[in-house]
Amino acid sequence: ILYIFLPCKKVYPIGITYLADFIHRRRPEVRQQILDLSLFPASQRSQALRDAAAAFKPDLVCFSWRDIQIFSPHEGDSSLEHAFNFYFASNPIKRVVASFEGLKQLYRYYSHIYTILSYPWLIHKEFPKSQIMIGGGAFTAFADQLIEKLPEGTIGILGEGEDAILKMVEGRSIEDERYIVREGKTVRKGQQGTTALLDALTVDLPYLTSIFPQYREFTNESIGVQTKRGCPHNCCYCIYTVVEGKQVRINPADEVVKEIRQLYDRGIRNFWFTDAQFIPTRKFIKDVEELLEKILAAGMKDIHWAAYIRADNLNPELCDLMVKTGMNYFEIGITSGSQELVRKMRMGYNL
Repeated sequence: ILYIFLPCKKVYPIGITYLADFIHRRRPEVRQQILDLSLFPASQRSQALRDAAAAFKPDLVCFSWRDIQIFSPHEGDSSLEHAFNFYFASNPIKRVVASFEGLKQLYRYYSHIYTILSYPWLIHKEFPKSQIMIGGGAFTAFADQLIEKLPEGTIGILGEGEDAILKMVEGRSIEDERYIVREGKTVRKGQQGTTALLDALTVDLPYLTSIFPQYREFTNESIGVQTKRGCPHNCCYCIYTVVEGKQVRINPADEVVKEIRQLYDRGIRNFWFTDAQFIPTRKFIKDVEELLEKILAAGMKDIHWAAYIRADNLNPELCDLMVKTGMNYFEIGITSGSQELVRKMRMGYNL
C-alpha cells in the first residue's frame, strides 16, 4: 500500500499514520509506504509521486485529501478580509480591489482542485495495475462531486477508512462500508454497518518512522495525537460528524500516554490533540482529567499541547490541570456574539 497525503498546509498526516499502523497490526506482511506531497515544491510533486510509485510498485494507492477551502481564515490567507471588503466596505476603491482579489482567489482555488485531481489520474495512466482509493475530510465532504472527476473505478471512502482498507487487502467485500465508486455513468454507494473502534494499543512509532522517512520534517512541529473520535454535537458548519460520526469513542489514557512518550523520547515537545472536541460533553471531563493526570505522572513536564475545546465544558479545576500539563494554546468555538446566530448554527450552548 502506498499512502499519498495530498498537498495542503504543512500538518502532520495523523490519519494516514493511524491507517498504516492499523493495517500493520493485522497484516504485518503487507508492505506500506507513506509519501507527503505537501513537503515537495509544487513543481516537483508529480515527479515525486511517479518516482515513489515506480520504486514501490504498489497494489493499492490510497490518497488522503484533507482540505478544500477558500474563505478559511488562516495565516497568509487574506481571502476572508477581501470577502468582507467586497460586501461591506464603504470605500468603493476597496470594493473594486476586493473584487479583483476575489477573482484571483477563485482561480487559485479551482486550479488547486484540478492539480490535486491530477495525481490520481497520474497513477491511473502510468500505473494501471494499481487500485486507487481516496478519502479524507475534503473528499468526504464533496464526494458526490469529486467522484465524477476521478478515474473510473476509483474507490472513495467516506469517513474512517481502516476497516475498508483492511477488507480490500484481504479481498473481502466492502459493501457494508461507507464508500462511493463510479463505474461508467453509474455511481454506487455503501452504508457503514458498524462504526470503527479505536485500537486500544499504542502506535508502533519505530515501524511508522521506517515507512515514513519524511517524519523528520515534523520534529519541530506539533505532532497530532488522537484521544477520541466522534462528536455528539450538531453545529451546522462542521463536518466532523460526517467524517467520524456522532458516537464518541475513547482511546484509553494509558495508551495515549504511551504514544506521547514514544514521541517525547524522540525529542517531540509540541502536541495537538486532534479530537473533534477534546471535551465533547461534561460526562467526558473525568476521562480528560485521567489523561492529564497520567501525563503529569509520566514526568513529561516540558511539553506543550493544544486542542479544540468548548467553553461550556470547562471548570476551574480542569483549567488548572490543563495549564499544569502544558496547554499553551486552544481553539474555542464561540463563533458569534449573537445568541440568535449561535442557536441557528445549532451549537448547543448559551453565551
